[in-house]
Amino acid sequence: MKRIFSLVLFIGLTACNQPQTPQIHSSSTESATKIDLENNLQAHIEFLADDYLLGRDTGTEQYEIAARYVASHFKQFDMKPAGNDNTWFQSVPLVRSSLDKSSVALKIHSDDEISLSYPNEFLIGANPNSTEDKVTSKLVFAGYGINAPALNHNDYANIDVNGKIVVFLSGKPKAFPSELGAHVASGDEKSRYAAEQGAIGVISLHTPERDKVRTYEKILPFVGRPSFHWLNQDGTAAGTQPSLKVGTYLSKEAGLKLFSAAGADLQAIFDGLAEDKIPQAFDLDIEVTIQRKSKHEQVKSSNVAGIIEGSDPQLKNEYIVYSAHLDHIGTGGMVKEDDHINNGALDNASGIAVMLETARQFALQQAPKRSILFVAVTGEEKGLLGSEYFAKNPTVPADAMIANINLDMPLILYPFADVIAFGSEHSTLDSYVSRAAEAQGLKLSPDPMPEQNLFVRSDHYSFVKEGVPSIFLVPGFESKQEGIDGQKIFQDFFVQHYHQPSDDTHLEINYEAGATFARVNYQIGKEIANDSKRPAWNENNFFGDTFAKKPKELK
Repeated sequence: MKRIFSLVLFIGLTACNQPQTPQIHSSSTESATKIDLENNLQAHIEFLADDYLLGRDTGTEQYEIAARYVASHFKQFDMKPAGNDNTWFQSVPLVRSSLDKSSVALKIHSDDEISLSYPNEFLIGANPNSTEDKVTSKLVFAGYGINAPALNHNDYANIDVNGKIVVFLSGKPKAFPSELGAHVASGDEKSRYAAEQGAIGVISLHTPERDKVRTYEKILPFVGRPSFHWLNQDGTAAGTQPSLKVGTYLSKEAGLKLFSAAGADLQAIFDGLAEDKIPQAFDLDIEVTIQRKSKHEQVKSSNVAGIIEGSDPQLKNEYIVYSAHLDHIGTGGMVKEDDHINNGALDNASGIAVMLETARQFALQQAPKRSILFVAVTGEEKGLLGSEYFAKNPTVPADAMIANINLDMPLILYPFADVIAFGSEHSTLDSYVSRAAEAQGLKLSPDPMPEQNLFVRSDHYSFVKEGVPSIFLVPGFESKQEGIDGQKIFQDFFVQHYHQPSDDTHLEINYEAGATFARVNYQIGKEIANDSKRPAWNENNFFGDTFAKKPKELK
C-alpha cells in the first residue's frame, strides 16, 4: 500500500513538470519548430527512467503506469485511440513460465553414466506448454541444424530425426549473408526445422566461434529468470513448437563430453569451423535423458496505440507505423554496488521519448495525407512479444500498414552527423530516409556493423515478418564535433551500461542531439505519408519474397 501511494504521489508531482502542450491542430508551418523538444525529451526520459518505475518490467504495475503515461500524451495530442474497444490499450495475454531448478537433470547413457551439472555445463528453460517433461531418446547430430532452400543448404537432407533429439551447433556458416543468415540460423527457426522433421527435442552446442561474441560464462548471470510468451487463442505459447518436449544448451566442455561418450570427435568439428567447413550430419550412437518441471502464470501487459488521422479521403486508410518498446528488464541481473534497478534511460526511454515528440510534431502540423499510427509495445526484452502480437493482431487492417519506423535505444550521447537505418537497403524506404536526413543537414550511412545482424533483433522485425517494409533508425557514428568518436561511445555504452543499472539519467545525454533525431524521424514519416506511392520491397529481396503478402485493394 505504501509503495502504491508513493507511486501515485510521484506521478501527481511529476505531472506539474511535464512538457507543456501547445494548442493542437495548428495550421502554421512553423509551429513544429517552436516545440521545446530538448526540454520535452528530458522530461519524458526522467519520468520513464525513474527508480519509482523499477525498470518497467513486462507484466508489472510499474510498466502499466508507464503505459498510462504514454496514453496520456497521446490524448493530449488529440489522437484517436487505436487499442482494443476504443481505448489506448491493446492487452497482450502472456504466460510467464518458471523453471523448477531442483527438477532439472541431463544424463548421458553410456558405459559410465554421466550426469551434467546445471547451469555450469548446460542450460534449460521452462516449458510454456507443459508442466513436466521427461524424455529419453537417441541423438542425431545435424551440423548447424539449418534448412534454408534460399541458400541451398539443408542439414537434414540425409538423416532421419523422427522421434529423436537433434544435436546442432550454435550459429551458422560464415559464408551465409549477414541478415538472411541471422534469420535462418535463429533459435526459433532452428526449432521449427527440427519439429518439421519430427524431432522431439533439441540440444544446441556452444562453440569456440560463439565465444568470440559471447562466452558461456557471460550467460550465467541471467539464468533462471522466468520466460514469457504471448498466448494463442487455443492456449498454446506463440512462437513455440509444442512437439519439441525438451531443449537445452550445452557448454563447449559438456559438448565434448557428450560426443566423447558417443565415440565421436567434436573438437575436430570445432577446428573445422575456423575454416568455415560445413560439418556433416550423422547418428550419435547414444541416448540421453532430459527432465524438468515448469510452473505457469498468466499475466497481461499493454501495448499503447494511437492514430493521427490522415487528410486524404483515400490515403488516410493507409498507415505509417512508428514503434518503440516501453518495457525494460526490471531489477536484478548484473547488479553493481547497491543499485539493483535497471532504469533503461536509453534502452528504451529515449526511443519512447523520441516517438512521443515525433507524434507531437505531427499533431501540431497540418495532417499528412496518410494516417500515422504510433505503438508503444511491451515485452521487447522478453523476445519482441508486444510487437509480434500487434503485428499479427493489428488494430487496423493488416494490409493497410505500409511501413514501419522503429526506435530502439537511440544513443543520443553526442552531436551525430549521420543516421543509420538498419534494413533500409531492402526496400524503397532507403530514399525516404536519405531525403529526410538531408533536410536536417545529416546523411544516411550504411550499416557499420553488419556482423551484429541488428535488422533481425528489434521490434521492426515483427512487422517485417508480416510483409511490412521496415527500418530500425539510430543516430550514426559520425559527429558534428571534431574529436568525438561515435563508434567508441556506442561500444563503451554496450560494455559499461547496456542492461545494467548504470543506464540511467546520470549519463551525459545530449538532448540537443535528441531533438535533431526527433526532427528527422518526423521528416521520414512525413515524406512517406505524402507520397503518392507506397513503399515497396526491392525486387528479388529475400525478406520481401519470403514475407510480403500480395497487396489487397483497400476499402
